[in-house]
Formats: sequence, structure tokens, C-alpha cells
Amino acid sequence: MASILILDTRASSSGRFLASILRKHGYHVLHFSEADEALSVVRVERPDLMIIDIATPDIDGCRFLMQVRLGVPRPRILLRATADVEAEARALAHAFGASFVVKPATPELLLAVVSAALSEPPPSELAGTVEGRGVDMLLSPIVRLTRRVAENAARLDVARTALDLEIRKRIWAEQELSHANLRLQDQAMRDAVTGLHNRRFLEESLPHEENRAKRYGHALAIMMIDVDHFKKFNDTLGHVAGDAILRSVGECMMSVSRGEDIVARYGGDEFALLMSNASPETARRRAELIRERVYTLEVNADGRQQLGPVTLSVGIAVMPDNGPTADAVLRAADEALLISKQSGRDRIVISPPFEPPPSLLTGS
Repeated sequence: MASILILDTRASSSGRFLASILRKHGYHVLHFSEADEALSVVRVERPDLMIIDIATPDIDGCRFLMQVRLGVPRPRILLRATADVEAEARALAHAFGASFVVKPATPELLLAVVSAALSEPPPSELAGTVEGRGVDMLLSPIVRLTRRVAENAARLDVARTALDLEIRKRIWAEQELSHANLRLQDQAMRDAVTGLHNRRFLEESLPHEENRAKRYGHALAIMMIDVDHFKKFNDTLGHVAGDAILRSVGECMMSVSRGEDIVARYGGDEFALLMSNASPETARRRAELIRERVYTLEVNADGRQQLGPVTLSVGIAVMPDNGPTADAVLRAADEALLISKQSGRDRIVISPPFEPPPSLLTGS
């Protein structure tokens, strides 16, 4: 049974694969990743064949080859190298009287090359002392090989750096796109004048808030607010003054709202406040606070002209007292707002309790 020593200074998977194949075919295999350790074994074991993975970034493989060729009588050597340094590796194999195989190789090719190398007679023994031109002859292919490997490693580093930069650019571009999409989505749900959520956001939030209120058994209050005589402000003072009033009312509503509340400009001079887990009395107190603060606001249209006082009409409805669904409660709050305006404005109206139709009570 032939003994084979494998030196793979990278401890790569291809080296382990080669060792496994050779063992399965009856060879006695010694597998090393350290050149010094392998050299000490070579001097004692004298293996029939040494397989050296030569194309490495360091010179361990080359140094090992030099020491073996000069210190061990007639060793059989098989060099392995990748295709990108094949020419230099073949020149090195020729200088040392060694066989050569390109990696990666199929198991069949590896076994055939190993068998051929073992069947060849050992190469002639070098002189114990190599001087002058002999040393140059041995060192020249090693120098060329290590230079080529270094060049390939440098190119690989450049390519890896470029790839890392490209990956970072793509990640940055994807993050920017994601942020832009979020900004566009937020803008689509915001009112341009007041910065509040808009009607679309409120209506899309209603089913979620309804489900949450029913799940936890909480009340859900909706407040509809209208700026009294807003058309008069707009017609007499212009849209700049009208926008200033809308912004001031929106800021006031935000200042007294809770984190879970939804404050929205419903349209025109109409605002909505959705309050989870709020009773009719809680909603009424909040509405009074908003009316009082808006009335005392100092609203300036252009930095000089003061507008106001501004009064509000408010309609309030609560689920489930004023309807079984959030949509029904929103309609009830809107009807209560209409009653507030028809009753003289500047007041709060709470929707009366919801009474189901007789057909629902009798089950007919």
C-alpha cells in the first residue's frame, strides 16, 4: 500500500476531498497544513508520493518543495495549482522533476494522475550541494510563481473592494428608495395645509380602531369639528388667512390629543378627532378644552393682521352607544355636528343613544 503525503497550507476543502478519495482507494494518506510539520514527517516516513498545493499567497508550499528536493533522496512529487497560474506552476514542476495537475479536478483524473506518478521511477537525485546556476534554476520558477500569485491576490483584493462598494451603493439605493416610498405614502395620507392626517387616512383607520375597541371592550369616540363662519374669513381676508386659521386649529387639536388619538382634517373647514377608550363625557370635556383654546388663539394671517376670535361647532358620537360600527358612529357624529351648526354654532352636541329598529328587537 503506497503512502501519500498531502500538504495543503490553506487547509482547504479540496485538500480534504483529495485525502478522502485517496483513502477510499486504499492509499495511506498523511494530510498536513503546516510545512514544518510535514517536513519532519517526510524525513522519517519517506512517503512514496508527496502532493503539494503550490499556488498559495505565502511561500510555505514553495519553501517545503525546496527543502524536500534538496534534503530527501529521490522524492516523487505531484504539484497542484489553479488554472490562472498553470504556466508558472508547470515550469516549477519541470524544474523539480515533478508531476502536475490543475485543480479542481475530477476524482477520476486525480486518481489517474496519482497512479501515473507512483508508477514512474523516482527522479534522479540532486547533488547534495546546489550552487551557482543550479540554485538559480530552482529559484527562478518559484519567484515567478509567487509573483504571479501575489498579482492575482492584488487583483482579487481590488475586485473584492469594488464589489463591496457596489453592494454598499445598492444597499444605500434600496434604503433611499424605501425611505422615499415611505415619504410618498406619508404624504398621501397627510393634509398639505395643516400637516394633519387626511380623510383617507381616517377612513382607512376606522376598521382597525373598530376591531380593537370590540376586542378589548372599549368605547370609541369620534368628534367632528367645524370652524364657524370660515367662508367669511376666506371671502373677506383671502385664502392665506383661511389657511392660517386651519393650521392654528390643527395645532391646537394636536396639543391636547393623546398619542393613540387620530387627528385629521376631514375636508374644507372640517376636522375629526378619533379617541379610543373614551366615554361620551371624556369626549365632551376634550371638546370643551379644544373650543376654549381655539377661542383664545391669536391667529395672524401675515404677521400683522390678527384674526378672530375663532369659534367651533362640535358633534360627538360614541360606539357602541351611537352605532354598532365605526362608520355608523362617524355618520352619527356628523349629524350631531349639523345639529350644532343649525342650533346657532359655537356649541357641542352629543348624539343621542342609538336605538335599533323594532325588527332587530323582535327578531322578525
